[in-house]
Parts: sequence; structure tokens; C-alpha cells
Amino acid sequence: MSVNTWPLINPFNWGYNGTIKHVTHDEGTVKLQLKNGEEPLQFEEFLNKYVPELKNDAKFKLNPALFTGILQTMYLGSADYSREFQVFYGREIVKFSDGGVCTVDYVMKDWENEYKLNETTKKFDVEKFKQDEADTHAEGWPRLQPRTRYLRDNELQEVHSDDRPLVLVLHGLAGGSHEPVIRSLTQQLSRIGGGKFQVAVLNSRGCARSKITTRSLFTAFHTGDTREFLQRVRNHHPNKKIYAVGFSFGATMLANYLGEEGENTPLSAACTLSNPWDMVMSSVKTSNDWWSKNLFSANITQFLVRLVKVNMGELEVPEGTEPDHPPTVKNPSYYNFTKSNLQKAFKFKTIADFDSTYTAPCLGFKSAMDYYKSASSINRLPNIKIPLLSINARDDPVVGPEGVPFDLMKQNPHVVHCETDIGGHLAYLDLEWKPWVTKEIAQYFNVFDDHVE
Repeated sequence: MSVNTWPLINPFNWGYNGTIKHVTHDEGTVKLQLKNGEEPLQFEEFLNKYVPELKNDAKFKLNPALFTGILQTMYLGSADYSREFQVFYGREIVKFSDGGVCTVDYVMKDWENEYKLNETTKKFDVEKFKQDEADTHAEGWPRLQPRTRYLRDNELQEVHSDDRPLVLVLHGLAGGSHEPVIRSLTQQLSRIGGGKFQVAVLNSRGCARSKITTRSLFTAFHTGDTREFLQRVRNHHPNKKIYAVGFSFGATMLANYLGEEGENTPLSAACTLSNPWDMVMSSVKTSNDWWSKNLFSANITQFLVRLVKVNMGELEVPEGTEPDHPPTVKNPSYYNFTKSNLQKAFKFKTIADFDSTYTAPCLGFKSAMDYYKSASSINRLPNIKIPLLSINARDDPVVGPEGVPFDLMKQNPHVVHCETDIGGHLAYLDLEWKPWVTKEIAQYFNVFDDHVE
């Protein structure tokens, strides 16, 4: 176990040679029962042995041109990755018990052959795909992202009957399966071990060109969609191994879900990347830090505002309408989605501005900070009962070291927290300008599935 001793990193600190430090329980981590008669190993020892790139004190090298977390994060968010990570997705619309829907995008690796993807030219049979996309498109739904189309009935049956281990991916705020870092991971996962995994991305309500069909946006409390989807998988395949990984806000949702479920989750293991564990501290950073506020928070906020704008047909409530019940976390009332609030929202600069106007009041909280205090996954961290690999960078301009509860990490033997000194927010871009960390996350699930009962 390593103690957090690095100094805080400001925008003018730089470097590209990184180091990993483990933060673990003082008395060691949970023992994993291994296959083939191997002796049980503590979780941290397992990582040190089977994922050496993530072992304690491991070194890694990122792109020297992106020598701060700010540059790493900016490049990931602005560079053209259209010819990289050309993953094909088959989409399913999933209906939930409250009447809402989200979409699930399954990686369809066989489509690389069907549509003749050329690894050299990075081109595929666009015309054939366009025709198939038009033939399968759900009526009244938005146009989909590149290389994504709805599944035909026979394809859905094949997906549902797939008994390979599943890795479920949860994306960040206003993101989805189309994001470069998500595609980087889903491509890695679909290829590792000779295609041993079924890989799917659960797109939150209204994200990745999904529709909102109820007066409900997703929040950090909205773990029900993950819970219902995983239970559906478990019902179809009682013996299927299931894993999950969350990115940024999706990591918060995943950690909250894990803490709520404890030992009852069907997941065997999980991973979080760039989780803002303490949303209060992350909000302070993105609201008060000049670099974070002006380079990142404002853009993310306007993504959320556009999400509201696109879905106002479903979300809008006439001005002056009163809630039919007091809003609570379990029974939200979205009575702030009005034209006047939307006009104000176009001037918002921080995520807290958005949450103060929409999220907090809709859930019965007085302010964004009250919502953050209650919704932060640090509150549910102590009850996580499956092996969780947590990865955060100290130079993350969205989270920073302030947003990571190191003391609580040390109190849960099921958690190994990998603290890196560099990497930015979700980035970790290497010499090839690709996310180094996604390869290691894929390897983590690969060896876990190979060796752990």
C-alpha cells in the first residue's frame, strides 16, 4: 500500500513519464479465488502479477507534446479521431419499468467483414451500410452516429443468445458509444482474447442520439437503468460472467450502483476511470479554477443545455404549472424545463449552473451543492463488495486529487485505486495519440476472466 504524497499539480507542471501509485486497505485487499488450483491471491497482488502495467510503482510514457493534463484532455476532446477506432455498433432500444427508454449499442465485430473494413485505408462499404441503416432505422428516431445502425430481429436474437462474458460500458456526461475513448476501449475489448467478450455500451436517456420518452433526464442517482439491464442479462443467462466499466460521470453512476447493491450485484468485477468521487470538490474545481472553468466546464455545460433543447418536446412543462407532488430523489418532478429557463441556460458557464436550475430542484434539493453532497459516490464507496479497479490522474482538470477520497479508499479491501501523476481526464494519450489506459483496462478484464472463479 502506498501513501499519497505527491504535491498538487498546477497547469504549469508538466511531464510525460508517468508513475502509478496504489492506494489500498491498510490490511490488504480481498482474496480472489483462482481457477485451475492456483493459490488465492489478494486483489492488489493479482493486479501486480497479471496486469504489470498497472502494478504499484509501474512506469508509463505518454505523448511528450501533450505534457500537461490540460493538453491531454483538450486534445482528446478536439482531435479528429474519425479514422481511428472504427467500431461497428448494433443498437437496441431498451424499455424500462417506469416507461422510459435508453439505447444499448453492441459491438458487432463481424460487421467489419460484412462491410469490408480496410485496416490500411480505414474505409468500409459506406453505401451498403447506408442502405442497411435506412432499412433498419426506428421510425421517428434521430439519425445515428457513424457505423451504428439498429439491429434486425434476427440480429437481436443472436445478441440476446450470446453467452460470452459481457463487459458493459457506461459513458460520461452527454456522451455515448461514439466518443473516441469509448470506441478505443470497446475495440480493445472486442479483440482481446480472440473475441472472448460481448461488449455493449449503455447510452443514458437522451444521449448518443437517443430519445427521451418520459419527463426524466439522467442524474447520478439514476442507477435503475443499469440495474434493470443487468438483471435482464442475468435472467437470460444465469451463469454468464458480467463486468462493467464507467467513464467520468458514468463512473459515478456505476460506483453508486455498486454501493447500493453490495454483494447482490450480478457483476463479477468493475472498473472506474476518472470518477469525480466527490462531486462537491469537483464542482469547486470546475467552477473556480480558471483553466477548468473556461476550457472544460463551459463546454460540458452547453452539451447538457443542448440535450435539454433537443428534448424540450418531451421535457417542457407549461409556465406556472405546479408539481402534483413534492419532488424527491425517488419521485422527481421535472417542472423547471420551461422556455424561460432554457433561454437562461444558453448563458450558463458551469455544470453547477445547470444543476442548480434543473437537476437539484427536480430532485427536491435546494442547490446544486446539496445534490452533489448526496449524490457523490463517496457516500456509497464503503459498501462496494466486488473487486473494483479505480483509476484517476492527479493532473485531471475536471476531478483533480481533491475529488478523490483516499482515506475511504484505504478502508475498503475490495478497492484498488491506481493514482497516476499524469493522464488528464479520460485521456492518457500515448506516442501514437491513442489512450494508453484503455489497453490496460481491457487487459484487466481479460486476465480477471481467465484466472478468477
